[in-house]
Amino acid sequence: MLIAGLIGAGTIWGIYTHFAKNLPTLNKLIDYQPSVLTRVYARDYQLLGEFFIERRQFVPLNEIPQQLINAFLAIEDDKFYQHMGINIPGMFRAMFANIRAGGVVQGASTITQQVAKTFFLTPERTLQRKIQEIILAFRIEETFTKSEILELYLNQILLGSGAYGVEAAARTYFDKDVANLSLAQMALLAGLPKAPSRYNPWMHKQSALDRQKLVLERMVTVGFITAEEAKEAAAAEIELARPDPSLEQIAPHYLEHVRRTILAEWGQNHLYKGGLDIYTALDPPLQRQAREAVMRGLITYDRRHGYRGPLEHMNKVGEQQIEQWLQKYKNTPPTASGYLRALVLPTPSAKAATLLLTTGEKVELPLHGVLWARKRLEKDRQIGPPIKRLTDVIQAGDTLLLEPPSQENPEGYRLAQEPDAEAALVSLDPHTGQVLAMVGGYDFKRSEFNRATQGRRQPGSSFKPFIYAAALDNGFSPVSVVDDSPILMQYRDSNGSLKTWRPENYEHKFFGPTTVRTALEHSRNLVTIRLLQNVGIATATKYINRFGLEIPPNLRNLTLALGSGGFSPIQLASAYGVFANGGKLVPPVYIARIQDRFGRTIFRHTGGDCLLCHQEPNKSLLTKAPPSPLFGSRVLSRETAYQVTSLLKGVIERGTATRAKILKRPLAGKTGTTNDLKDAWFIGYSPSLVTAVWVGLDDFTTLGYRETGAQAALPIWIDFMKFALKDLPVTDFSVPPGIQMETVDLATGVSTNSSSQSTVLEAFRKDQMPNKSTPTVVPQKEQIFNEGLY
Repeated sequence: MLIAGLIGAGTIWGIYTHFAKNLPTLNKLIDYQPSVLTRVYARDYQLLGEFFIERRQFVPLNEIPQQLINAFLAIEDDKFYQHMGINIPGMFRAMFANIRAGGVVQGASTITQQVAKTFFLTPERTLQRKIQEIILAFRIEETFTKSEILELYLNQILLGSGAYGVEAAARTYFDKDVANLSLAQMALLAGLPKAPSRYNPWMHKQSALDRQKLVLERMVTVGFITAEEAKEAAAAEIELARPDPSLEQIAPHYLEHVRRTILAEWGQNHLYKGGLDIYTALDPPLQRQAREAVMRGLITYDRRHGYRGPLEHMNKVGEQQIEQWLQKYKNTPPTASGYLRALVLPTPSAKAATLLLTTGEKVELPLHGVLWARKRLEKDRQIGPPIKRLTDVIQAGDTLLLEPPSQENPEGYRLAQEPDAEAALVSLDPHTGQVLAMVGGYDFKRSEFNRATQGRRQPGSSFKPFIYAAALDNGFSPVSVVDDSPILMQYRDSNGSLKTWRPENYEHKFFGPTTVRTALEHSRNLVTIRLLQNVGIATATKYINRFGLEIPPNLRNLTLALGSGGFSPIQLASAYGVFANGGKLVPPVYIARIQDRFGRTIFRHTGGDCLLCHQEPNKSLLTKAPPSPLFGSRVLSRETAYQVTSLLKGVIERGTATRAKILKRPLAGKTGTTNDLKDAWFIGYSPSLVTAVWVGLDDFTTLGYRETGAQAALPIWIDFMKFALKDLPVTDFSVPPGIQMETVDLATGVSTNSSSQSTVLEAFRKDQMPNKSTPTVVPQKEQIFNEGLY
């Protein structure tokens, strides 16, 4: 007997040593640092997006509701507090059940065994792995308390849809903190570990509910809840959240910019595993309006230039072809604008056609739904003759897009197409630099390229205010008279050949002696060139650099006056912020604050370039990088900043942007249009908000006939600013103490006592008096200067 016992003990010891010799230590659990998702929030704490490898948010056991713990115990391991790591009776029950079934139909892993398997072992089902799991379970029970094991389990367990742990699952499925779950929702989560995919409530709702009821029944059996509570929970609505956060869909370029910033400054581990909470400057209502304004503006622009034709065309439209088409496009989602894909069925008439949607539904397209769709011509994107018949536009077999009826379009379905042009919008607070809204393109799915931050386009005349600011600080006043007459200049190209440059105004006219104010209000190119020539290229370049706008050496020539450099909308919005902010430059701010996984603030924006900080070895907190000397630095006097603002107010009151007068409040801004109408800009501001809008095509081809900044970009700006400013008081820009206001004649700049439409209240510095003689720049003779782009 003794010998048999010794032999048995020796056998067990041999098995133990054989399977235990290569097992890992428990250091991974002792120093548990789970991969936790990083969450990005808007300024009002709405969730903007998440970055993760494993979607997990760690939550201490004492913050997890007891009923949620009970739900998991009831269905997964109701003897958890009685056993020492394994449930022997349960193992025998499972073994006999599997033998009877001829396969694995029942498991007997305790929560401790699941922790061992999750952290240390592979998911394969073999005898060796099961023995290793049991050994590790014993070791875990010897090392950790039951509460510590539960905490590990509830934060590590996979619950489907990429969610690891109960807090991440609560957020994923219900958009709630785990502390706010109902009993019905707790029971649903507790039912997921067995088969997260099979019981996914979005994909298999009924299976999830069946499993939820089983959890509730087990809770009654174990004594955690009453039968009445189980009945009420089973009947309750589980209130599933949407699978995708809506803000992520309306601010994808903003979210991607934050991702790139964190990745570049902190690295991949912090971004995807660090469990950071990142609080951004994004304003959700403004962002929604920005996105809608950009989409509406691009669609309106696109329809001005006609119909490009169907997405595809089939020559024969029989039953077989229609069925193949349905199978190809079955359940195709709407486009970014909500347009539906449709097939034109046979025999469209002159006034109506029947179309088949991808859902199989048939709809009618009336003649008035295609009247906008005149053929687009190759030259300058002009359009062909008016539409008389439906068949002038569509044919049987065409696959096209339809705009469904809506409040804005109540007259039935309308032919649609996604615009081929792109746009960007950036809106920021000039006093804090906080970027409140940013749209980097028409559709992030179509192109992830962020034209608001990554695009470099010529700003055209929207660059002129920086030249005028330099001129005001170098001998000119708003009433200085400059000659707007033809200029003929010569330069040598890179091959040494002599070239001629004859710049013109947009109107192809010359206006003679013109005041500085009138020249900027009406965007006179020749005046701006002469101002730059008088100030000097070197002086102006250094001056412009103070706005954060770097001028490359090859563009340091007179074409700079017409915006020949390349800048992004965010750069120009920030630079215009100097005028709105009384001469101070504040770099753009996207990220206001960051907390680590333990809720400690490890970054707060208090100044500097907003360069994120790097973690030093063996330190848990990050130290902030030294602030940039440009932060809040004065780059322009308050007086000159106000003078430029006063001039730019005139652009809206009398100049190229009078359409913005519809907003009926003090505003300043400048249109911009480049050669061949390739870029259209409007950058404008109120005392509290700067917004830049760019419109163009990615391939640098023309926007088309008459598509200036006032035509293509300004309507988007107005659409956005109308919403952004609607609840703000109507306030004017404050006049600095060093400014004297005088009434002058608009045409001559001469001081006058009268007040009429031909006069304006002009802003002068104390060293500028309107009754003094004003400098006049005479036409220059031919001049040779450095090579450049003209």
